[in-house]
Amino acid sequence: MIFVLRMAVRETRASWRRLLFFFICIAVGVAAIVTLRSVIQSVRIVFGSEARSLLAADVLIGTNREWPAEARKTLDQRLAEAGSGERTETIETPTMVRPADRSKAVAKMAELRAVQPAFPLYGSVVLQGAPVYAHAMLRDHGALVRPELLTALGVQVGEAITIGRAAFTIRGVIASEPGRRVGGFSLGPRVMIDYDDLPSTGLLSFGSRADRRLHVKVPDDRIDALVRTLREDFKDDFINTRSYRSTEDQIGRDFDRAENYLSLVGLVIVILGGIAVSSVTRVFILQKMRSIAVLKCVGARSAQIIAVYILQVMTLGLAGSLLGVALASGVIAAIPIALGASTSILAQVRYGVTWSAAVQGVGIGILVSLLFSVVPLLQVRFIKPSLLLRDETLRRHRDVLSIAAIVIVSVSLVALTAWQAASLRAGLVVCAGFTGLAVVLHFAGVGLVRLIAPMASSRSFPLRHAVLHLSRPGNQTRVILLAVGLGAFFIVGIRSLQASLLGEFSVQVASDGPDMFLLDVQKAQVDGVRAFLGDKSHGAGEFQLIPVLRARVVGVSGREMTLEGADEVRQRGVSLGREFTLTYRDHLEANERVIQGAFWSSAAPEPEVSVEREIAQRARLHVGDTMRFDVLGRTISARVSSIRDVEWR
Repeated sequence: MIFVLRMAVRETRASWRRLLFFFICIAVGVAAIVTLRSVIQSVRIVFGSEARSLLAADVLIGTNREWPAEARKTLDQRLAEAGSGERTETIETPTMVRPADRSKAVAKMAELRAVQPAFPLYGSVVLQGAPVYAHAMLRDHGALVRPELLTALGVQVGEAITIGRAAFTIRGVIASEPGRRVGGFSLGPRVMIDYDDLPSTGLLSFGSRADRRLHVKVPDDRIDALVRTLREDFKDDFINTRSYRSTEDQIGRDFDRAENYLSLVGLVIVILGGIAVSSVTRVFILQKMRSIAVLKCVGARSAQIIAVYILQVMTLGLAGSLLGVALASGVIAAIPIALGASTSILAQVRYGVTWSAAVQGVGIGILVSLLFSVVPLLQVRFIKPSLLLRDETLRRHRDVLSIAAIVIVSVSLVALTAWQAASLRAGLVVCAGFTGLAVVLHFAGVGLVRLIAPMASSRSFPLRHAVLHLSRPGNQTRVILLAVGLGAFFIVGIRSLQASLLGEFSVQVASDGPDMFLLDVQKAQVDGVRAFLGDKSHGAGEFQLIPVLRARVVGVSGREMTLEGADEVRQRGVSLGREFTLTYRDHLEANERVIQGAFWSSAAPEPEVSVEREIAQRARLHVGDTMRFDVLGRTISARVSSIRDVEWR
C-alpha cells in the first residue's frame, strides 16, 4: 500500500503537465453540473417559500359565473368548520381601456382586477417610486396600472382612463403584485380598481367573461381536507378549488423537469470530457511502457501498477471536481451582477452552490474519471519486462476481464445518465444514441484513413507526412474524430431542440392572415363595427366577425357514449371534460370539410352542432347523437349534424 501511494505521488509530480488536460476536462464538466443544479435549486427555494404569495392565499376558490346562493352558503359553512380566518374577494376580467381624453384615439386590451380592502392576504403590491400601496388609493374610482399601459395609452399618473362606462384616475404604477403566476399567459397589462367600483363599469352583464375568486386563510393542517371537501361539494357547479400547495407542487414539477434536463446536459459535457480522459490515459500508458516494464522487472505486480494509476486518476478526478465547484461558485456569484437592479422574483434569489449539487458534481467527476480510465489501464497487464530488451508494440487485447470491465462501465454510464435524467428510459435512449453515434464516427474515422491512404505517396512533403501521421500506429485520429463529432452533435442537438421549442410556441401567421384583431365586440356593437370596417375610407380591407362563446359539455346521448351529467362527462368523457370555445356560422371555412353528415342550413328545425374529427373520435361521437351544453348557466341541447376535418395549420 505504501508503495502504491509513493508511486502515485511520484508519477503525478513527474507527469502533471501531461495530465493537465485530463484535469481541465473534468473541471469544466463538473462546473456545468454544479452550476445548473445549484441555480435551479436556489430559484426553487424562493418559489417554494413564495408559493402563498404566488396564490395570494392559502386556498383559492374560483368560478367564472355568478356565485350561486346555495354555493355561498355551503362555502361559509365549510370555511367555518375549517377554522378559516381572513378572506377577501376579487374579480378579474379582460376588457378594453382607453384614455378619458377623447383626443387620444387609442385603446388597449387589459386585465382588470377588482380587489377588496383585505387584498392581498399574502405578499404585497409593490409600486414604482416612493408610494406604499394602500387600498385607499383605489377608493372613489382610483386605479393602479402597469407601466406598459401608460406607454401604450400615452397617459401619466394623475390622468384619467375609461373602463367600460366609468372613468378612473391613475394613482400609481404597479411594479409587482401577488396572485399572478410568473410566466402565465396575459391578454394585456394589469389594471387594479376597487371591488365596489366595478359595477359602475357595466362590465358584469350576462355573458361577461369574469373570474370571481375567493382568497382564504386557513390553518395549515386543515388545508388539504378543506380542498378535498370543497371539490366534492362543487364537482357539478363549475367552482374550482386549489391551495398554495398545488401551486408549489406544479412549480416543483416544472423545476424537477428543468433540473433533470439541464443536469443531463451537464452530464453530457462530463462524458465528452470522459472521452478525452480515456484518450489521455491511453496515451499516458503508451508513454509509460518502459517505466512499467522496469517496475515489473523489480517485482511489481500488474495489480499494483494499475492501482497506482487508478489512485492517480481518482486524485486528479477529485482535484478537477473541486476546481469545477470553484468555477461554479464564480459563475453563480456573477448572476446577481448580471440581473442588476431587476425587480423580478429572480433578483430576490440568494444564489450560491448548494451542498447537494456540489456533492453530486464531485461524485460524478470522480466516477466518470474512473469509468473512462479503467479500460485503458487494464492494458498494463500486457506490458512485458522483455520490452526493455527489444521493441514491442502494445496491442490491444480483449480477454474476459476487459470485456467484463467494458460491460460494467457501460451499465454504470446508463445508470448515471438515468439518475441525472430521473428516468431509466431517458438514460437508455441517451446512451443508445451516443453509442450509435460513436459507432458511426468510428467507421467514419476508419473510412477517412483508408480514403486518404493513397495520398501517402504524394510528392508534397507536408501532405505525405500528414497522411502518414494520421494512419500511424497509436494515433488519436479516431478518438479525436469521436470527441469532436460527439461535441458537434451535442451542440447542434441542443440548438435544434431550442429552435424546435421556440418554433412550436411561436405564432405562425400566414400571408393572408389578419393584421389586427378586435376583441370583446358586444352583440349591440356588431352592426356599428361592421359598418365602420366596411367603409373603405377607413382603410380596412377584408374582415370577418366571429362570434365566440365558452361552454361546457354536461351530457351526451348517443349511439356509443351516454353521459347523464357533468360529473360523468368529467369521469368518462376525458376529452369532453374541459371548457370549449363555441362559435356559430352558416358556412364552412377554406380549411374545413365535412366528412360525415351534412352542414346545417338556416332552416334547421332544432339546434345543431358540428364536431371536429379528433374530438369526435376521442369522445366516440356520431352523427345523430345529442350533446348538452352549459352556456353561462343555461343548458342547450343540440344534435350532432356533421363531423368536420379541420386543417389546423
